[in-house]
Amino acid sequence: MSKELYYVTGNDGKFKEVKDFLERYNPEITLKQYHVDLVEHQTFDQRAIALSKAKQGWDLLQKPLLVDDAGIYFEKYNNFPGVFTKFIYHGIGFEGLLKLTEEDSRAYFLLYLVYIDGPKSYEVFEGKCQGKITWEQNGATAHPKLPYDEIFLPDGSAKTYAQLRGSQEMDEYAYRLKALRKFLKWFKDER
Repeated sequence: MSKELYYVTGNDGKFKEVKDFLERYNPEITLKQYHVDLVEHQTFDQRAIALSKAKQGWDLLQKPLLVDDAGIYFEKYNNFPGVFTKFIYHGIGFEGLLKLTEEDSRAYFLLYLVYIDGPKSYEVFEGKCQGKITWEQNGATAHPKLPYDEIFLPDGSAKTYAQLRGSQEMDEYAYRLKALRKFLKWFKDER
């Protein structure tokens, strides 16, 4: 029995990653993109941002959906850039990021994925990947809406996310896929 879900995002790179993963691991789910940029309330609480976006998505669609919020965190700094990841990249670019991480490049990606199928009916799943920022030129370019993929080297891999993208090897390291695995396990158990 097929289940139709919407993935609410204006980011085509995120949608493609999630759709490809679901087609491989649970083809019963038909994923459609609801292409909209949701309001991100200003708070340091990334989980609260993801929940707020899920509730906005529900109000717009009134259909079961997935939404996420992700950020990269430099261990040298306290919760930074985190929820401001996109804004920091657009503000200071890779050159500014290099200056921030040249002494300590340890970092991690953190993502909250929310499934919602009613105004008060939702589940939250976390995905995380530890690693470091690398500035070695490797020739791999990232999707324009996933710029950190060019410079993030997950622990245990000799390749950046951009180099891993599209490979089976990426499944081991991708924070979004870690959250999706948790969602799929819960989804299967709930049905």
